[in-house]
Amino acid sequence: MPRRHRWSLLVVLLLFGMLAPHGSAQLPTAPGVEIDCEDKQPELDVHPLNDPEVVITCTVRNPSSFQESISVEKEWDGMEVDMMLEEDTFDLGPDEEEDFTVTFSGQTRLSASLSYDFTLVATVTNVGMLDWPEAMASNASVSGDLNIASYGMVELDISDKSTRTMGEDDEVKISFQFQNNGNDDDKIRVSIANAAELQEVGFSFPGGTFVAENVVEDGTSTVRELTVRAPSDVLVDERYQVVFQAQSENDDEAPVIESTISIQLEAGKTAGGLGGGLEEVDKDTVVLYGSIGAAVIFGLVFVAAFARALRRRANSQPMYVPPVEVPDEVEDDDLDLSELDDLFSDEADGDDFDSLFADL
Repeated sequence: MPRRHRWSLLVVLLLFGMLAPHGSAQLPTAPGVEIDCEDKQPELDVHPLNDPEVVITCTVRNPSSFQESISVEKEWDGMEVDMMLEEDTFDLGPDEEEDFTVTFSGQTRLSASLSYDFTLVATVTNVGMLDWPEAMASNASVSGDLNIASYGMVELDISDKSTRTMGEDDEVKISFQFQNNGNDDDKIRVSIANAAELQEVGFSFPGGTFVAENVVEDGTSTVRELTVRAPSDVLVDERYQVVFQAQSENDDEAPVIESTISIQLEAGKTAGGLGGGLEEVDKDTVVLYGSIGAAVIFGLVFVAAFARALRRRANSQPMYVPPVEVPDEVEDDDLDLSELDDLFSDEADGDDFDSLFADL
């Protein structure tokens, strides 16, 4: 044993001798240390909306009969998470103890599959005013595991969100997928949230009102579908909403994701209607057919008016009159040619065309 260690041992023995009680009283307690933590399995909440930090409280104690200086060191190999001690040196009198905190902080979205071991080692460095020799060092330790808490986060994708038009007893299949954006494998459930209300008005769901599937972390489900059947008796046109909800079964506090699809119910037509299936023709087709019919009617009116104008013009043309010999004794002044001018006047032609457009 080195000389300095022998002298230290001698000093310790002298201290015990000095503190040794007279008579039958107990001997003083040798230098030592104790350490413990209230939570040896802390969980770090790494949800994107939360602060990724967890704090635990540990206690270091001097069980001896001497004043002690104690140091605490950590053993930690976490890469994504930091471990920090509030204090690492303590001066404690006989049978005194002191609390300190240990903080673990990291980043959000860490996988729940991660876990880190940690150890705190407390060592007596001084007893009274003397350095405590390493050969006689007294220490204590406490160990635990830091775990990453699981959280759920889902996403619902309905590729076709257009309005579904349905008649009596029609069925539509609504397809969708859901994603697991949480940090652990999760069982995700998609349901029709307002199924009871829709059933009250006659809707039904032949394949059930929900589906569920286990989805790995950062994974996507297979393509799933739910079937909606319209009521068997639709008296009036009316619109309804089908509310889909996706939720995590791992995390009860995870937000529920909703998506809505509109359904337009169309009332059935009676046998005394238009017939021939015309009641099923959509509005755009009816407008198209109406435009074509109006064009045809306009064309017929135009042709009829044009034919009428031609007849009127033909009736107004002068009849052919054979030449008549005029006696020589008839003077030119006695012959009135105004009637011939009236037969070939431009006004007659203009009136014919004016009447044509007036008819149109």
